[in-house]
Amino acid sequence: MKLPLIISCLILAGCKSTPYAMIDGSQSKVSDANNYNVEIVAIDGAFQSGKLTKNIKPGYHTIHLSTTGPLRSRKATSTLVYPLVAKECMRYVVTAQHGPGNKDDWEIRVLDERLIPACTPSPVEPEVAVVIPDYAKPTGDISCLAKEQLTNQTTPVVLLHSVAACIKSQDYNSAINGYFLAGAYAYFDSLRVTHKPSHAVVDLIKKDSIWTLSALEQQNFEQKLAEYLASEQKQQTCEWVKAMNAPNYTPEYMLQHLPKNGVPQNTDLSADIKAALFNATLNDYLGCSSPQA
Repeated sequence: MKLPLIISCLILAGCKSTPYAMIDGSQSKVSDANNYNVEIVAIDGAFQSGKLTKNIKPGYHTIHLSTTGPLRSRKATSTLVYPLVAKECMRYVVTAQHGPGNKDDWEIRVLDERLIPACTPSPVEPEVAVVIPDYAKPTGDISCLAKEQLTNQTTPVVLLHSVAACIKSQDYNSAINGYFLAGAYAYFDSLRVTHKPSHAVVDLIKKDSIWTLSALEQQNFEQKLAEYLASEQKQQTCEWVKAMNAPNYTPEYMLQHLPKNGVPQNTDLSADIKAALFNATLNDYLGCSSPQA
C-alpha cells in the first residue's frame, strides 16, 4: 500500500516542494460592508473557473478578477486587471473595494501580503542575463497585423510581436485578436510537444515582445482586455478562433528548444488527434463553450 504523499515525504525526507505563490480572493474584510471577495477569471490569458484562490508560479502575471459584490447597472465593469510580480512563497490577499452604498465603481484592494509557511523559497542565485535564441524571434520587423491578416499558419512568435506592435499603436481590437490566437496556438503546441521544458520558450517570446512594453502600455491593454472578457465579444472571438482551426505549421520554435539529448517529438498528428487537441485548447484554455454536436 502506498503511503500518503505528505507522510512518505516526511519519512523519506526526499521530497522537495517547488516554490510557488498564491492569489487569494476569499478573505474580504467582514468589518467593511463595501469590501467583497473576488473571483479569478483569467491568469495570463488562461481562463479559470471562478475560483477564489489559485496557486501561481513566481514571476509576472496579469490576473483578471471579478467582484462578488452587487452591481446595479448592466454596463458596470465586473472585471478588473491586477498586474502582479509574484514573489516565491507569498500569499496575496486581494479584494473588491466598492464605493459607499455599493456603487458600481470598485477597485482591487490588496489587504495583505504574507509568507506561506509550508513553502520553501529557492536558494538565492545571481541573476543571469536572458538570451533570446534566434528561433524565438521573428525573421524581420513585425507590424500590427489586423484580424484579416491572421491565418492558422501564423505562429505565436509572429503573433506576440504583432500584439506588441498593436498595443504600441493603440489598436486594441487587433491586439486582443492576436493575443487570443497566440495563446490558443501556443497552448496547442504545448500539447503536441510533450517535453515540458520546451514550453518555456513561450515566456522567452513574451520577454522579447509584449513584456518589452512600458508599464503604462501594458496596463492600458490589460484594462481593455478585462472589459473585453466581461462583454459578449469574447464568445465572438471564440467562434473566430474555432473557424481559424488548429495551427497548420510545424512548431519549430518549440522543437528547437529541446535539449540536445531530448526525446524526438512527432508533431505530425492524425486528423482525429489534432481535432481533439484543438477542442481541448478551446475549452480548457480559452474557456470557450464546447462545440455543438
